[in-house]
Amino acid sequence: MQIHLNVDQWVMARDRHRLNRLRKDKKTPPAEIKKLFQQSNDKVKQRLARIPQIKLNQDLPVTQYADRLIAAIQKHQVIIVAGETGSGKTTQLPQIAMLAGRGLTGMIGHTQPRRLAARSVSQRIAEEVGQKLGEAIGFKIRFNEQGSQDSIVRLMTDGILLAELTNDRFLSKYDTIIIDEAHERSLNIDFIMGYLKQLLPKRPDLKVIVTSATLDVNRFSQYFNDAPIFEVEGRSFPVEVRYRPISELSIIGSDDDQFDDFEENLPRAVVQAVEECFADAEGKGHPEHADILIFASTEQEIRELQETLQKYGPRHTEVLPLYARLALAEQQKIFSPSGKGRRIIIATNVAETALTVPNIRYVIDSGFARISRYNYRSRVQRLPIEAISQAAANQRKGRCGRIAAGVCIRLYSEEDFLSRPEFTEPEIKRTNLASVILQMQSLGLGSLEDFDFIEPPDFRLVNDGRKLLIELGALSEHPPQSPLLRSSASQGGNKGGLTKVGQMMARMPIDPRLARMLIGGAHFGVLKETLIIVSALAIQDPRERPADKQMQADQKHALFKEADSDFLFYLKLWNTLQTSPDTQSENKRRQFARQHFLSWLRLREWKQTHQQLVELAEGLKLSFNEKAANYENLHRALLTGLLSFIANKTDERNTFMAVRQQKAKVFPASTLHKTNTAWVMAFEMVETSQVYLRTLAKIDPEWILLAARELLKYHYFEPHWSKKAGIVNAYAQISLFGLIIEPKRMVNFEKVDQAAAHEIFLRDALTTGNLGITPPFLKHNLLKLEEVERVEDKLRRRDLVVDEETIYQFYAEKVPEEIASRRSFEDWRATVEPDHPRYLFVEDDALWMNDRPTTQQFPDYLHNGQLRLAASYRFDPSHDEDGATVKIPVQALPQVDEKQWSWGIPGWRQDLIEALLKALPKDKRRNLVPIPDTAKKLMQGVDAVHLREHLFSYLAFALRGEQITEKDFSFERIDQYLVPFIKVVDEKGKLIAQGRDLDELKARCRVETHRPVKQQKGEFQTFPENFVFEASQKVTGVVVKQYQALVPSKVFAELDVKDESGVVIQTFNDQDEAIKQHREGVIRLLHMQLGDLIRQLKKQISKPLALAYSPLGDRAKLEQMLVYATLQVSIKTLPKDTAEFNQLMADVKKQFLADGQKVLIDITDIFTQWQQIRRELLVLDQDIFGRSVDDIEDQLDLMSLANFVYSKPVEIWQEYPRFLKALLLRLDRLPNNLQRDLAAIDDIDPWMDKVFKFKNDPKIKELYLMLEEFRISLFSQPMKTKMPISPTRLQKLWDRLAIG
Repeated sequence: MQIHLNVDQWVMARDRHRLNRLRKDKKTPPAEIKKLFQQSNDKVKQRLARIPQIKLNQDLPVTQYADRLIAAIQKHQVIIVAGETGSGKTTQLPQIAMLAGRGLTGMIGHTQPRRLAARSVSQRIAEEVGQKLGEAIGFKIRFNEQGSQDSIVRLMTDGILLAELTNDRFLSKYDTIIIDEAHERSLNIDFIMGYLKQLLPKRPDLKVIVTSATLDVNRFSQYFNDAPIFEVEGRSFPVEVRYRPISELSIIGSDDDQFDDFEENLPRAVVQAVEECFADAEGKGHPEHADILIFASTEQEIRELQETLQKYGPRHTEVLPLYARLALAEQQKIFSPSGKGRRIIIATNVAETALTVPNIRYVIDSGFARISRYNYRSRVQRLPIEAISQAAANQRKGRCGRIAAGVCIRLYSEEDFLSRPEFTEPEIKRTNLASVILQMQSLGLGSLEDFDFIEPPDFRLVNDGRKLLIELGALSEHPPQSPLLRSSASQGGNKGGLTKVGQMMARMPIDPRLARMLIGGAHFGVLKETLIIVSALAIQDPRERPADKQMQADQKHALFKEADSDFLFYLKLWNTLQTSPDTQSENKRRQFARQHFLSWLRLREWKQTHQQLVELAEGLKLSFNEKAANYENLHRALLTGLLSFIANKTDERNTFMAVRQQKAKVFPASTLHKTNTAWVMAFEMVETSQVYLRTLAKIDPEWILLAARELLKYHYFEPHWSKKAGIVNAYAQISLFGLIIEPKRMVNFEKVDQAAAHEIFLRDALTTGNLGITPPFLKHNLLKLEEVERVEDKLRRRDLVVDEETIYQFYAEKVPEEIASRRSFEDWRATVEPDHPRYLFVEDDALWMNDRPTTQQFPDYLHNGQLRLAASYRFDPSHDEDGATVKIPVQALPQVDEKQWSWGIPGWRQDLIEALLKALPKDKRRNLVPIPDTAKKLMQGVDAVHLREHLFSYLAFALRGEQITEKDFSFERIDQYLVPFIKVVDEKGKLIAQGRDLDELKARCRVETHRPVKQQKGEFQTFPENFVFEASQKVTGVVVKQYQALVPSKVFAELDVKDESGVVIQTFNDQDEAIKQHREGVIRLLHMQLGDLIRQLKKQISKPLALAYSPLGDRAKLEQMLVYATLQVSIKTLPKDTAEFNQLMADVKKQFLADGQKVLIDITDIFTQWQQIRRELLVLDQDIFGRSVDDIEDQLDLMSLANFVYSKPVEIWQEYPRFLKALLLRLDRLPNNLQRDLAAIDDIDPWMDKVFKFKNDPKIKELYLMLEEFRISLFSQPMKTKMPISPTRLQKLWDRLAIG
């Protein structure tokens, strides 16, 4: 069939617009217009000459409508051809269009949904028109093109046509577009149709033919303004449908629990169905014509079924797989049958449309297909297996009625079929729309919501796509909204809110995320490596894992694995392929791929993709790197496209928390599987049996913060003033899409919230004085505040001084709002203070609520004797240091007079007296009410003399008429603040002890207070010239009296006869201790000067005395005791300088022998009586007199007769002869007086216990002497006591001494 057309006035579609513009422009010379017209017309005529001889295939139903279709094409701009499977529309329509005169002013563009179909259909048409592929009939798919601009018909995938829009807005290369299989409703088809609908009014010469195989053609017609519909009957024979359900239930998809059972039973059911088909063919008499097409869901399912059929299926049958990624040679086997025997072809849903597999008589339909679904919430592209729609099921059925009557066996029930949706959900409703939005913005088509789609997409998917582009930095957050702005934007640089990055991405025909990685690669100087990885990610994984060789495959793949990153696998594999000697020839590369379980086809596709992307990058003028990429830069480049797929390790094993609170596991094949990596990024999150992260790499969270700056969400907490840094800091919790990247990062809060930072600066830096520096105004204000706060503490009130809020308000009025840091504050102060030096000084009046109260009764220093002790005050009843706190140097502690101390703080003295009265026992308190009045009277009676005695003594004396004694009072039962809190410190101010009980603290610190503070150099045999007994020294701010003493180098009792050791000068804090030591030192110095007199005295010791003493020691020891005792008696006053010592020396020499005689008499009496007592005790029967003997031995123990002269004061041991005499008298009367003796022991025992318990207390001496007199009154009555004695007097003395 030949075309007869007059084309003299025709011009090429691409020249029309230019010619029209030139004709309108009156300045253009006609000759130029004519020349251009002529050139264009010549091209049309050349194309006309190239149109092949067309012979339509009369066997195909569509050719019956050829004339009507030719007329319709010439008359209408858009026509819809509805043709069932087998009508031949795919191959015949381009030829019919050529007959209608199309393809002359431009090519006939014929789109196919799949690459496989584009190639096979172009081959078929070329064969039908009797030409080689690539001449009049060409095809263009990704990485492969045959044909040129001169071709009449170009078959291509819809993606290629979409990509061409970028450079050819008006599709001026084409004069006709045929959209085949429009019912597939892929995203590209929907977008192309929407675009064409807008384009047609601007291109009246452009014709559009839409073909659809389903009944859904009315929708297309209405969409294209009621375009005419031509329904072409399919060349189809009747198909018998048989239902052989595997499961009685309706299974929606792989998410159903029952799907596992279905999968398990599928191979058995398929084998049965195959047998049924072959049996049917045999029954119908054509056993050799029984090719079967089986529809499976996945490649894996195809492989499993292939194995099953080869093992258990009929013999002499070829079983072939068919899927989109199948190698070319394998595809050829299917479309060019050898004619030898029966064939079973197992296919995915690629064989549903367009592709016609020849000679098919039987179809077995599993009823499922893998459908891509995008979850906009989790950003996960799911690939669930779902039940197909009725339309898809009918398409599958139609595949077996092409050449003869067929049988379709459905492995599901009729009810299940009828319950399924009529049509497959369009891709636009279930996919990520980012790339469409990007294209639309690039083409200046406005927003997706305003675009006229056949079916508008889900607005949630639109929003998600836009969010992804914003995340990738391709779209600005707020694109221009008004039409005016939008048109100017699309004409100018920023197309509809596209950023520069977005404009570059729009020119790349790949997934937006991959496009972003390439731009990131150029930015980080790693483009070379990024191109390799991105081209690998753009195709399907080249790795193969045959079911029977999974272990071997994994081992081979492991050769290219790198630690920390799955992306590096591709880099290592690429480098091996490029450089290894095993991959230098085509043949070797194929062999290498086979050995390493890699798909040769995909490796080649990878190489082609890489080449295409390299050209693309060069076209975009992206800069290539010379140096090899390092890990960080490469992965930071990849991260720019993967911000939605970052994840952080959780405590659960092998589980990560991804963005948007999605939990996911690491894919088992990953190099990071079962590693302890904290942060990862993944190329994809896929949900199969569970959510998996696939193709991962270890990353540093810091990279995320740098890559996602605009997308990060900050939650600020704990804003605070940093004294060290001089700014207001806060912590920021930084998250990306709900995933916390940085839980606690310090940030400058001023940049976040200036007003709040200003307030914190005023409150925490200025009001509290924590500015970090102390300028004069701050020093002044703080001192004033301290001063007034001290007044409140002293008066124990909190209503005298203004609060912090008033001070804050003072600063708030003065300091400008923009100041929130030390530096800005100092800069501002430098401008203000030269003119107003006291601008920030708080005045006294501003600090008091009312008039300033007096605090004279709360001195800052307490006077105790000669001591002046610092006192501080605190009003905080919950605190240990509530009240007054007094610091006392440990050196001054012994000098603190308990009596004066007992009166406490002058301002609280009346409160103290009142509290002590309230704490009295009820029977004694009763007579003192009202207690406040009594306390007031008692306070009025206090004078200076009373303050030198103990407070308890004063109160007991004043209240003696009420039978109240000192023992009735106690500081323990009153509010603690009334008794000063004492802190005992050493000379460096370090705390040694603290508490409110002065006596207890003195006891605790006794070791520190009684030991010498220091010792002067040198040892003296005579009284030293430089000796000063009393001196003052300042210790931690307190003037403390210190006392020097001459201390013997050796204890007197241990001196040898010719010992020459002298004395040293030591300093003591405790006066009593100093006097005690000084006496010893003076005794030693006198001893050294009295040689002859001592010898004379020693000679006077009689033999009976030495014998009496002998149980206790030898004569030398006795002599030493006699000398020491005599010297003790001789010293009446202690000398404090050389003159006094010399005077004492003279006096002692005169009196020494006389005093010695008296002492000798006492000592003789003591030891002779002691021997007599020992003898008498020995004869007493222990059973009868045991208790009396024990009491007597206790009495003798207290006397320490072995060394009494050293351990007891003179005034005590001088009474020993009398006490021992009384004891002999008691022993004499004991046999006849036992009962009275025992009764007396009962009276004496409690007092003996007290004396034993406190025998080391210096105050016990008085009680001991009275107790011995009490013994005389009880046991030795004929003897007279030295004083009136009774238990009551003993008790009074005990109370007065207040020991323990």
